[in-house]
Amino acid sequence: MDYVTRHKIISHKVLNENTGELESKNFTEEKRLKKIRGGFNMIYHKNYEDVMVEVINSNKELRLFNWITNQFTYDKKEASISYPGKDFISKPQYLKMIKKLIEIGYLYKVKRGTYMLNPYIFLPYRADAEKLQKEWSELMSTKGTNDEK
Repeated sequence: MDYVTRHKIISHKVLNENTGELESKNFTEEKRLKKIRGGFNMIYHKNYEDVMVEVINSNKELRLFNWITNQFTYDKKEASISYPGKDFISKPQYLKMIKKLIEIGYLYKVKRGTYMLNPYIFLPYRADAEKLQKEWSELMSTKGTNDEK
């Protein structure tokens, strides 16, 4: 298990015994936290709330965002996502949402109509975080080398 150490400086008023006056003194507090694999807040990745703030501007967009996220389950790392219909949302709004989600790194386009969800930002219920994050990291590292060629 990996651990992260956080330091925090706390300032308190302390009575100086020699002068009898209150003086400000700094204390360092150190916390040792477990680094959790999976979940919402991983280093170098946006958190779920930031993604929602950047992408969602209306109730319809919230419904679409939730619908897209729910296409991924614990046994589906890649999902085929297609336009849900004009009763749900307009096609330009749908395409704009998909484009935004790809730009900010929430989704990765595997091929036309098939996407992969970033497991560092959101994990479906009962998903294997370690496996998904390892695959995502390998995919992003190969993507970077392919982009350079």
